[in-house]
Amino acid sequence: MIRLDGWMTTLAGEASLAALDALMPAPATGDTRTPRQRRHDALEDLTNYLDRGDTPTVGGEKPHINAVCDLLALQGIAGGLHETENGHVLTIAELRALACDCSLSRIVFGPDGEIIDVGRRARVIPSALRRGLIVRDRHCTWKGCDRDPRWCDVHHIKHWADGGNTEPGNLRLLCRYHHSVTHLLEDPDRGPPNHT
Repeated sequence: MIRLDGWMTTLAGEASLAALDALMPAPATGDTRTPRQRRHDALEDLTNYLDRGDTPTVGGEKPHINAVCDLLALQGIAGGLHETENGHVLTIAELRALACDCSLSRIVFGPDGEIIDVGRRARVIPSALRRGLIVRDRHCTWKGCDRDPRWCDVHHIKHWADGGNTEPGNLRLLCRYHHSVTHLLEDPDRGPPNHT
């Protein structure tokens, strides 16, 4: 877990609260999250800003999360490498949720840790396909949830690391919360997301 704690100026704090309130529609039927958990999820939804085309670049790239993993971890097999570049260990479910709709770069290391090959970045979900899914699904496809597609990830029903194709019949829109829940439900060692 990562803890955020600190003081903001009154205007920055009020603007942040207004943004969180805007991202917290009334809970859907059956949504048992507390207001605190819903604020957490709204803050996570703000990270969708990173996907926008007008975000500033840092070191020539758009803001992004780098995860370092091996093929076994992507395939859902425990024991492999799965962490952020900052050293925060990810669960297999968290890694697979990130990798479900992401850009990938293949880096091959030799036996002594030398870099042998760095593949070009490949987009898993092309933007044209995402637009088609938005027209088809209209909102989060979790039963009872109607989150706007702007706040949804594209989920592979059969994960691409397990041989699932990146085609409309294997894809659906899920809001960030229900996307996380879906991947956590695939992990028998964990339950729904723990918001603290």
